[in-house]
Parts: sequence; structure tokens; C-alpha cells
Amino acid sequence: MKRLCLLILLFGLVAPAAGPANAAYGPDDLDVSPIFDLRVRQEGLDGVYHFAPDPDRNWIRVRTRGGFSAAQGAFRFDLRLANEHRHFLTPDNVDFDWDELIIDRLRAVWTYGDGASLSVGRQDIIWNKGFLMLEGHPLDGSRSIYHNAVRWQTPLLDGLFDLSLIRNLKRDQLVLAGDDQRALSDADETGLAARWAGGPWQVAFIVKNEIDPDLVLPDLLTVTLAPRREFPVGENGTLLAELAVQYQSLDAGDHWATAGQFFYRHKLDNQVKYDLGGFFYSAPGEDTPGFRVPWGRWPKWSELYIYTLIGESTPGRVTVAAWENIAAPRAQVTFPVAGKLDGRLGATYLLAPEPDWQARGLLTQAELKFSLPHNLTGHLLWEMLDPGSFHDGGNGLPPLTDTVHFLRWQITYALK
Repeated sequence: MKRLCLLILLFGLVAPAAGPANAAYGPDDLDVSPIFDLRVRQEGLDGVYHFAPDPDRNWIRVRTRGGFSAAQGAFRFDLRLANEHRHFLTPDNVDFDWDELIIDRLRAVWTYGDGASLSVGRQDIIWNKGFLMLEGHPLDGSRSIYHNAVRWQTPLLDGLFDLSLIRNLKRDQLVLAGDDQRALSDADETGLAARWAGGPWQVAFIVKNEIDPDLVLPDLLTVTLAPRREFPVGENGTLLAELAVQYQSLDAGDHWATAGQFFYRHKLDNQVKYDLGGFFYSAPGEDTPGFRVPWGRWPKWSELYIYTLIGESTPGRVTVAAWENIAAPRAQVTFPVAGKLDGRLGATYLLAPEPDWQARGLLTQAELKFSLPHNLTGHLLWEMLDPGSFHDGGNGLPPLTDTVHFLRWQITYALK
């Protein structure tokens, strides 16, 4: 009952933005559109959980999202519910659970002036391809990525200024059905995220405060400054450089950390594209974390490798997708295969800068993406890791000595 009352209250706060209150902006008709998508994927992890008694995983994930969008004049209101349940095939002793029914989007948007907008509520926020900003909850496995935020975007100095005030709790307060004690992130998060992007330049500034209500992780304040620039090279080439410098404040003292990505990207006349470059995330100290990605803890570089990182967790450290103490040269090529079928091949040589640049291993990837009639899309993905000396158990971590694999097929239907 409390959840229903809370939903009604939130609807009452934002619904006027989609209703008659905007009559002063003109006699535009109310336009209501349904929202629906269904994603089915099967993932097989062969040996990836090397730190567990049963190293293999095989599950089917079914995510359903539905709701509506109502627009009138300068205002829009979006409501989207979501559920993702998993059917475990391996291990076979996991009971089936319908999981939770959650509010995945609940926002009001006001568009005004010349390209400015203000959005309030639960919403997805993605910068570029998610190096610093994408994932709101790293612990629920892409079921949802939303932030609870007030977001303001406006043209500024021949570019776009993007400012968000974010408040994400470790446990969702708007669960409609299911277990509302499920952890979505490692801590309660409060932050300010600002970005200006204009032409080849972008500058991001993020302040984030993390307080774990369960006292598993220490309180942490991070301040991240990240300039980014894309340099044109000839007619079809681009050089991308992004460097993030982070100040960290916690009980053990102040600390500095860095991360970055550098890539040369080229597009050939036959639509073949290739990337050559690399990325890095600085390592933790004795009592301090490594670079703590503000909201970029998702499988940006690999679906397989984020699971192996769980085996590196120690008391006081985050686990899933903790991109830290990793540096890697990376190359990949994307190419049309036939019709609406595209391919991707990639290789990443992973290293651990601390203590002495040990090899984490060679990661290879192969993917096919396809589009089908009736609003269907999908992909096939295979990743393989040939582990290096960093994973041999000599550094106190669970050993990973055999080659491991990640396989996934996915079909998505989206109402358009």
C-alpha cells in the first residue's frame, strides 16, 4: 500500500506537466504514445566464475518494459515499468524468481527557448559511449540504468551545457512488487554532474558522495575533472583523447587517481571502421581505492571480464565492474556482412600496472548484429580470455589459469 501511495504522489507531482497546465503555450492536442519492448537473451559463462565452487553459469534473461509517453506543447511525461527475471540452467539448484516490478522511468520534461530542456524524475543519462556516465546501478545487470535526477540542458558558448543533480539510493524505494531490499549499487549516492560539449571539445566535472548504509564500504567523496577532444585526421579519421583526473577523500586520507582512453578511428569507403588505441584505470593503494568510475561501471570494454573482477574483491572494495588497475591496448574492426547484418572483431591485451605490469591476458571478441522485420533486432556475441600471469594466484587472488568463454544471443522487440 505504501508503494502504491508513493507512486500516486509522484504521479500527482509530475502529471500536471503533461496536462492542461501548459495551456498558455498553445492549443496543441495531447499526444499519448505507448512504450513497450521485450528483450530475451541467453548467456553462457564457461569458467568465468573461477573463484566459485561451480565456475560455470548459464541463464536466460527476459526483460519486459512498458508504459506510455504523453506530450502536449512544450511538456512531456514518461512512465515506464520494467521487470527482468532469470531462468538458471547452470547451476541448476537456483530457484526460479519472477524478480521485481520496478518503475524504470518516471519523468517530466519541459522544452523551452532555443533547444533548452529541464527534466525531473527517474531517467537515463548517457554521455557519449559511457566512459564516465551511463550506469546508475552496477549490481542489477543491465536490467535498468536510470538515475533519480533533475537534469538541465541548454545551449551555451556555441555548445551544449548539461547539468544533473543525482540522488541514487542503494535500495530502490519505488519497487511495486518483489524484494525492495535488493541492493542496486554499493552505496547511497549523491552527486552533481556537469558537462559542456562544443565542437571537438568536451569538459566533464562530477562530484559524487557515496555513503554505504550497511557500513560495508567506507564513505567516499570523489571529484572528477575530465577534458576530452576529438581531432579530425584527414577526411575519414578521428583521434579521440580523454583524460580523467580524480580527487578522492575518505577516512584513510586524500588520494589522487586517473583514467583515460585514447583511440584513432577510421572509416573506409566500403563502410569498414576500425579503432586502434587503448584505455587505463589507475590502481588502488594500500588503504585507498583505484580510480572510481562515477557512473561508468558497466561492460563497456568486455561482458566477460566484469565477472572475473568479482574475484579481485577484498574488504572495503567494490566488486562488479570495478575498472581499476587495468591498462590495455585495444583494436577492433566493424564491417557490413550482408544486408542488415554487421560484424565486429576485437582484441584487447589486458595488463595490471600494479605491482609490475603483469599480464591479465588476451581478450578476443566476435559479434554479429542483425535487424529483422517487425521491429526485431539482435546479436550473437562470443568473448574469450586467455589469462596471463596476474591471474595465476601468486598475488593472493583466486587462480584463473584456463581459457574462459562468454557466449550470448539476444533478440529484442521494440514498439515503434
